[in-house]
Amino acid sequence: MSYPYSSPEVWITLAVLLGGVGLTAVMAWLERRPRNNLTPRLLPTTPFLLAGGLITMLALVHLVNLLGIHTGRLP
Repeated sequence: MSYPYSSPEVWITLAVLLGGVGLTAVMAWLERRPRNNLTPRLLPTTPFLLAGGLITMLALVHLVNLLGIHTGRLP
């Protein structure tokens, strides 16, 4: 009997999901820090915040599909 959690693809998708969540959390934390001066930041946080959210959403949908739940359009 094969469990869906034994596939390496599930573990890779979980790692990407956690990476996306981590990127989103760090960029949101950097975005909300108070600023003492008006010099621009060295790292633009908004594009990375959006990229982390997109990675998180795509990995979550992929993980749900790997576990056997159909998402998207029905044929």
